[in-house]
Amino acid sequence: MITFSPEVVQLNNPATPDAKAPRTTFVLNLTAFNSAGNVLLPSLDNPLNVNLYGVPSGAVTPTETQVKSGHQLKFQYDGSYLPDSITLTAWIKDPSTGGAALGTTQFIRTHHTTCLKGIQSFDVLVNAGVPQPIQINAVVGADHPTTSDFANFTIDTGSLGVIVPKRELVAGHNVHGPGAQGEKTYDSSGFSFFGNYYLAPVSIELSDRTFIQTNPILVLAIDRSSCSKSGCKPPPVNLHYLGVGFDRNSTGSEDEFDSPADNAFLQLSDQQNGTDINQGYLLSANMVTLGISPDDSAGFQSVQLQPSSTTPGDWATEPGCYGFPMLKRSPQFCGTLLLDVGIDEMFIDLPFSQRPPGSYDNNNEVPSGVAMHIQAGAANDTAMSYNFTAVQQDTSPVGPAPAYVQWINVNHAFVNTGRRPLLNFDYLYSGRCGEVGFRAIGGTQ
Repeated sequence: MITFSPEVVQLNNPATPDAKAPRTTFVLNLTAFNSAGNVLLPSLDNPLNVNLYGVPSGAVTPTETQVKSGHQLKFQYDGSYLPDSITLTAWIKDPSTGGAALGTTQFIRTHHTTCLKGIQSFDVLVNAGVPQPIQINAVVGADHPTTSDFANFTIDTGSLGVIVPKRELVAGHNVHGPGAQGEKTYDSSGFSFFGNYYLAPVSIELSDRTFIQTNPILVLAIDRSSCSKSGCKPPPVNLHYLGVGFDRNSTGSEDEFDSPADNAFLQLSDQQNGTDINQGYLLSANMVTLGISPDDSAGFQSVQLQPSSTTPGDWATEPGCYGFPMLKRSPQFCGTLLLDVGIDEMFIDLPFSQRPPGSYDNNNEVPSGVAMHIQAGAANDTAMSYNFTAVQQDTSPVGPAPAYVQWINVNHAFVNTGRRPLLNFDYLYSGRCGEVGFRAIGGTQ
């Protein structure tokens, strides 16, 4: 692996496109480690390679360089407007394994900027939609993919990171690795997947059968699996997953997905280095659009997100509430909300002592027939709201109602809606602007 000091560079950027900040020079320290955890020193024969992505022309230099001795790298920032964070990738060969040490970080903006919609957006070819998992075609690693290279990937807003079977990682000039061993665990299923990290671009097939490609990002190429739930068997090692959520950071010591730099939907590239793309996406029951233009975002009720307190450059989960309008005193609980397209059930969190009578059964589920109300946004500023009647796991839900509602005993109010609200609402997320949005379909708000 490669570590950075500072872990994330903060640039003193202007807040508006017509302003200019002072020109600055800054130093980044990079330290590579081999498979045994020992420092891996760069040399003339084995340099440490560094690339910057998402840089407006001339804003930060150099954008491609090598460290051939020591640990320091000097950059110049010209003080111009930065529409998005800048992603840095680094790699160096590891002679002890024949693989590589890998690392990613970001140069983020100190000042929140005027949010500019992009002038580019891309409609993705969708293979399956809600109420089933949303699935699209993608390939990891290929320079110039052909139709036969693409495989069916599931989108998940409840996790972060690209997962691909190691046997399907396609060689390309921007593929580097294998890097450190890695693990990704999914709480809802109890499944864990193991493999090695690589740096590789991800190509996503569009509705016109062309493709859009990402910058090289960290991906996990898997070759083993396990299951932590009682009685379950390890799943097949054929997971194709695009975790594109925000505030969905590392799930364990060997999960290195921790940054927007690891989100394939936020690392799109084009002839303008991706700077003309509002890095984000729109999801509906049967449509995926990458990049957010003014036309794409029309009609959405937005929720402004707060900067993450733990991951610089990321955003905290949006506010939201859930309630039981037919129970005594019509209790409502406000905290945070996640629209997680990776699952069709709903999870609600609250300490056991605060659960209202009639809202749970012996299986810690909301009983069938209990009415619930869900809203996204603050209690007095709603961007999405809907009602449903809870059903049990063996009953088919209707509309945005989840397959079932499961309680989890934690210390804060939180609702994971699952994917089924997309039957009534379109969903928008902009990493550039730090906002989510909801647009009612056919007046269902």
